[in-house]
Amino acid sequence: MNYLTRQLKGKALDIVDRLLPVRPVMRSANEQLLLDRESRRMHLYYCRSCPSSITVKRHCERLGLRVVEKDVLRVNAYRNELLNGGGAPKVPCLRVDDEQGGQWLYSPDAILDYLKNRF
Repeated sequence: MNYLTRQLKGKALDIVDRLLPVRPVMRSANEQLLLDRESRRMHLYYCRSCPSSITVKRHCERLGLRVVEKDVLRVNAYRNELLNGGGAPKVPCLRVDDEQGGQWLYSPDAILDYLKNRF
């Protein structure tokens, strides 16, 4: 039953996500340019039918981040990247490339906390 509820919630959120755009935070052109550069080093592995994925995706949009979005159900190569790089084929996952090589955040709460603290 839980699986069915999750799938229905995911489909409903997908429809809402497609119909209702998110208004990003307004920033100066310079701030947004710096943010664009930094956010391009982030890759969001997600699935359109996963409620947590859609929540994280919309949060990134609300912050004005232009993360690289990778739908693991549509492109097998993205799923393989997720499995080989992060170790688990779970979504949502945020890969942050930085000076130390990068980190893989799997938990929606961990992703949202990282974004909240960083931006």
